[in-house]
Amino acid sequence: MSFFVHTLVVAGSISALVLGLPAQFVPLTRIGTVATPDSSFSQRLPERGTRDVYRMYTGTGQWTSWPSMDQWVSSFDEMFAINKQVINSGCSQFNVATNSAQETSSVAKGIKTVAAETGIDPRFILAILLQESNGCVRAPTTNYGVRNPGLMQDHDGSATCNEAGHIQNPCPTPTITQMIRDGVAGTPAGDGLVQTMAKTGSSGTSKYYISARIYNSGSLAANGDLGGGVATHCYVSDVANRLTGWVYAKKTCSLDGGSVDEAYIAPPLPLPATPKPEGPVVAEVHEDGPEQVAHEVAHEVAPEEIAPVPVALTQEAPAPPAEPEVIHEAHSIIPSAPSAEPETIYEAHNIIASSPKNNKVIASKLAPGATTDCAKYYNIQNGDVCSKVSRKFTISLEQLRQMNTQIDAGCSNLWLGYDYCVLGL
Repeated sequence: MSFFVHTLVVAGSISALVLGLPAQFVPLTRIGTVATPDSSFSQRLPERGTRDVYRMYTGTGQWTSWPSMDQWVSSFDEMFAINKQVINSGCSQFNVATNSAQETSSVAKGIKTVAAETGIDPRFILAILLQESNGCVRAPTTNYGVRNPGLMQDHDGSATCNEAGHIQNPCPTPTITQMIRDGVAGTPAGDGLVQTMAKTGSSGTSKYYISARIYNSGSLAANGDLGGGVATHCYVSDVANRLTGWVYAKKTCSLDGGSVDEAYIAPPLPLPATPKPEGPVVAEVHEDGPEQVAHEVAHEVAPEEIAPVPVALTQEAPAPPAEPEVIHEAHSIIPSAPSAEPETIYEAHNIIASSPKNNKVIASKLAPGATTDCAKYYNIQNGDVCSKVSRKFTISLEQLRQMNTQIDAGCSNLWLGYDYCVLGL
């Protein structure tokens, strides 16, 4: 999952697709912090024709630029059927036995069971499950300070068929169902989709997209941007595309640093039968022969009256006092006009930046692996990455990792709202 901070990723750069032509499906590893292509998948024809396309979605999840439920795959059974080959082969990327026919059937039954228990749309559960594990029942358990097991990479759940070298084959049906239940209903240790959806404060289709953002990163950017904040920026766009039938087509999302092939234009989704306006949209339109086709990137203009959704897990920095000057950076994926005011710094627990003494301080929300022999902590904010933290405090990545030993080699698992040491004693 994510917010617990897994920055798990799926679907990356796939070879070009020109509408009806064959495309190479490259499912990406969503376990851990690095997405890697699975070379075991060969070139195939998309099963849903022109509906199997990828559109890059940005904004706050309003229907004007994100798919409404009327535009989703019409039923769970249909959505599972078009993804069945992915699920059957999903374990190959983890070098464990692929799902048996019985195990794949148990995944479908488990989703339906948990959907009935919780009231969460089974198509949404399937989209998140694919995003987290590609449906592999023996998906590895990851642990970057918080244990994330199973099909949904949930928050310290009880069920898994792959942990600490113990791999179960076959994976029992009750275990498969419980893995799904832990990710949807939540666990004693953390939220599932039920809880993240409750935090959205929305009753429309946007609640699914906002819920996916919170499930992945644990928070929502202050401006409501679903591609902002920490963790996997393309996560929600990927989920939206899965819900509308994306399986094999070329992925064209640049939010995580990939490039978008401007020559590739996805055909527009059919409009919902009874649209309900939620806000204005600015769409890029390009001439394509005799017809005009909307560019696959829909840019949403959020109306002023839509306030950012509050998320309980997001730590807000206090307003900076007049003295002493402190650091607080609120990062956003959306560029904003430069502020006329000088940059301020929010240092965890009001440690004065100008203090000449390296006195030992105590962090109230210490990140896993952060040293306690520390003169200064920094509380990770939305949009922070290691390079920004290193530049801010004039330290190298190696020094940052030495003081915070749980930061991985790629420095991609910072925990939002937790304190990291940035100045040793």
